[in-house]
Amino acid sequence: MSDPESNIHSALMARTEDVRGYPILWPRKGGAKPDGEHITVQHLPNDNTRLFFAGADPVERKGFLILTLVSALGEYEVIAKRKAGEIAAVFPLDDKLTANGTTVSVFNVSVRQGREVDNRWETPIWIDYRGYA
Repeated sequence: MSDPESNIHSALMARTEDVRGYPILWPRKGGAKPDGEHITVQHLPNDNTRLFFAGADPVERKGFLILTLVSALGEYEVIAKRKAGEIAAVFPLDDKLTANGTTVSVFNVSVRQGREVDNRWETPIWIDYRGYA
């Protein structure tokens, strides 16, 4: 039997697999970082909130999936933002993501300000999700 947290993680990772055109560095899988453009993945669950007092009532579960587009330097930032926007489009607002009976909805998606890290340009894409389980 699976738990809601691992189901949410599975649903988010399954949708991330729909991103095309970039190698993806998955959490805890390790390996060398590609020389070219790639995406790093981080799942950041937030605190769960108990909305009702009955033990069997669902708990509000929310958090962020952070996909970071890592690019070489030498292009205008708008190019990285455009590519990040295309990646963000894989997560339309109010889309339902389900794994093993646990469902979360995409609540908000935002392409954040990029920055230079280790002679690369990193543009984060924050996917805010919410659900009850």
